[in-house]
Amino acid sequence: MVVIDGHTHFAGPGRGLPPNTIEDLLSVMDRNDIDAIVTCASYSSIGKDRTYDEANEFISNSMREAPGRILGFVRVNPHLQKNALESIRRAIKVQGFKGVKLHPRNEAFAINCEKLAFPIAEMAVKLKVPILIHTGEPDTYGFAQPTLVGGLADAFPDLRLIIGHMGKRLYEDAILVARWFENIILETSFRSPREITRAVKRVGADRVIYGSDMPFGIPEVEMMKIHLSDITPEEKEMVLGANIARILKLEETS
Repeated sequence: MVVIDGHTHFAGPGRGLPPNTIEDLLSVMDRNDIDAIVTCASYSSIGKDRTYDEANEFISNSMREAPGRILGFVRVNPHLQKNALESIRRAIKVQGFKGVKLHPRNEAFAINCEKLAFPIAEMAVKLKVPILIHTGEPDTYGFAQPTLVGGLADAFPDLRLIIGHMGKRLYEDAILVARWFENIILETSFRSPREITRAVKRVGADRVIYGSDMPFGIPEVEMMKIHLSDITPEEKEMVLGANIARILKLEETS
């Protein structure tokens, strides 16, 4: 069974919580039988210029040192639109990143904002990569509410959108919007086995992916929740790795 952690953060030495080195990260993965991770810059790694350029470069270098095991999603600040679009283009076409990460709460923007989010979505569609979106409680003026992802999903039906954390305590909203739009995927970090089971039953096992949000979440704990969910062994295999492998087209390059 292939296990891929679909949502982690990796910032490098002095940039946030451990693991901060490639060796330590691979050690955590090996200890938990994780074949690969999807990772992106954390907010702690934002530069003084409010971009994630340096952090994205660190992840790019890490991908080269651990090919096939570290799968980068480029993180950008939508308010700096020119930098964001160029960063995405270079990351995907030149550096081999597999997707885009947006954090509406930290960057203070609504994910359905036509001015800030739509140009990034258009770029992702053109490059044929998914966008992973932080979602959660209705804090910071509701920027991170999962229902807002529906606006983006409706406008860009060919774009895969991953709802990070399955909306946290707004998980019912995340499940509902995923039922409305088939291009929405639910990611499981911080959700309970009962909630993960509900997502699989309501949306389908092919649109739920395992994530830990490491280092903020603990991979072995988040993985155990999948194993404890009331779903079939085949569905667990899909959630734990097969789905994200298909979404990122990893089987085509293996």
